[in-house]
Amino acid sequence: MPTTVRSLWAEPRVPDAPKQLWWDWVLVATLVVLAAIETVAREDVVWRPVNLILIVAVAPMLLWRRTHPLAMVAIAFSLFAVVDLAAIVIGVTWEGPEPTALVLLLFPYALFRWGSGREATIGLAFVLVPVVVGAAVAPVGEVVGGALILLFAAALGAAFRYQSSARLHGRDQAKLREREQLARELHDTVAHHMSAIAIQAQAGRTVAESHPEAVLDALVVVEKEASHALTEMRTIVGALRRGEQTDL
Repeated sequence: MPTTVRSLWAEPRVPDAPKQLWWDWVLVATLVVLAAIETVAREDVVWRPVNLILIVAVAPMLLWRRTHPLAMVAIAFSLFAVVDLAAIVIGVTWEGPEPTALVLLLFPYALFRWGSGREATIGLAFVLVPVVVGAAVAPVGEVVGGALILLFAAALGAAFRYQSSARLHGRDQAKLREREQLARELHDTVAHHMSAIAIQAQAGRTVAESHPEAVLDALVVVEKEASHALTEMRTIVGALRRGEQTDL
């Protein structure tokens, strides 16, 4: 297996994919209402009940398109492929619901935006099934155009995925640089205070016999420097643990 294909196959899912959002419910309700209006208003609709049932069945799947992209793609496109195949067998020219069927574009988009590489590869086969079935009766131009539109939706999802991944990677790199800066600051701070403590200890030992009272002054400085070192070290280490930014 080529390296590119293998890396695509091993691509994990996007973590923390959004679940049902409020506007997803609005989209589902609006889609069902539009499907009902389309079924009643259009005069050239073939299999009106089938069109309505298809949209009513597919619309709720939009709620899980991010968390279960492969399953939703497989079910939605398989339903349309089955109806397409039935129309071909019976000999009926069935064009499907329009324009509400455009909602199908959200499924390949979500598949490549949120799914894993393995799910995207398998799901792409389901996406192209209705195109292959429709090629038996539809003009070549329409089949190619439909395939390109579906692939464009998938490519758009992949593009937004790459953009989001690049943005997160850049943010992680910025955090890493901040942590490295904090680590250097911790080293410099501790080294400064430890140097001061060492100097005062040496000075206290030197004057201990001739000026015993100076030893107390040296110990005060040592205590002060040690206290400052501990305080600053706790602050910086705490920031490193939490990944937060602090005053250097």
